[in-house]
Amino acid sequence: VCVDLAVMMSPGEGMLVGSFARGLFLVHSECEETSYINSRPFRVNAGAVHAYVAAPRGRTAYLAELRAGAGALVVSPEGRVREAVVGRSKLESRPLVLVEAE
Repeated sequence: VCVDLAVMMSPGEGMLVGSFARGLFLVHSECEETSYINSRPFRVNAGAVHAYVAAPRGRTAYLAELRAGAGALVVSPEGRVREAVVGRSKLESRPLVLVEAE
């Protein structure tokens, strides 16, 4: 699920996403340009439809349920949190990587 927010994110910022509501990872925004894609500092390639994403007021939501106008959280590596609004959410076929943690 590709999440476009109505705010720009800085390097290091992203969204908290994971397969368990109690164990989320910081997924970096597309604010860094690469050789095959332009910088899109408003976007996070957040993961598969089943994943949870941190939402305002201590809640979580499924990525598949995010819609335009929904509340979202932008998180820095230092743990600073700010609220944002989802501009759009779209399904795209992208390769996934399994990340495991204890």
